[in-house]
Amino acid sequence: MYITLRKGEKTRQMIISKSSQVFNQKGYASAFISDVMKETGLKKGGIYRHFDSKNELEIEAFKFSVKTMREHYKDAMKGKKSVKEQLLSFINAFRTLERGVPIQGGCPLMNAAIEFDDSTSDLIPYVQSAMNDLLLSIEQLMINGQKNNEISKDINPKQTSIIILSCLEGALALSRLYRNPEPLDQTVHYLQSFVEQL
Repeated sequence: MYITLRKGEKTRQMIISKSSQVFNQKGYASAFISDVMKETGLKKGGIYRHFDSKNELEIEAFKFSVKTMREHYKDAMKGKKSVKEQLLSFINAFRTLERGVPIQGGCPLMNAAIEFDDSTSDLIPYVQSAMNDLLLSIEQLMINGQKNNEISKDINPKQTSIIILSCLEGALALSRLYRNPEPLDQTVHYLQSFVEQL
C-alpha cells in the first residue's frame, strides 16, 4: 500500500531533507535560512509556510538525519546472522561517512554533539537521545552475543560499546580534519580485529 503525500507535505519533506545536508555541513548555528533557500530553491516565505521558526526546522532536520543514519546501519546489517557479522557490518557502514554516504558532512550525531557541547540549544536533548540509542543498540548486540555464546562473558557490553563508537567518531573527526581517509581506515582495521577477538 502506497501513501500519497499532499503537495504541501511533499514540499515540507523536501525542505527537511535538503536542510539536513545544509545543517550537517555548515553547522546549525552557522547555517542561515538563506543557505536553506539556496539549497531548496524556495523563498523565505515558502520555508516559513511550513515551519514556525528556524529552530523547528533544525530539530526536524536533525531527526531526519538520525533516521537516515539508522536506516543506513539497518540496511548494512540486514541478513547478517551472527552478532560479530552485524557488528562488523555496522563498523563498515560507519566507514562510508568519510565519503559522504549516506549524508554529507560526517556523522550528524557527533557534529551536533560537538557544536552544542557548551550551549543550551533546544537540540541537545535530541542529540543525547540519538547518541544513547546508538550506544544502546551496540550494547544490546553484544548482550545478545553473550547469550548466544558468540561473545565472551568477560566482555563488558556497555564499556565496549562506548569504546567502539568513540574510536569510530574520533577517527572520522581526524579523517575529516586532515581530509585523509587513513585515520578512519586504520581504526576500522583495528576494530575489525578487535571484534573478531571478542
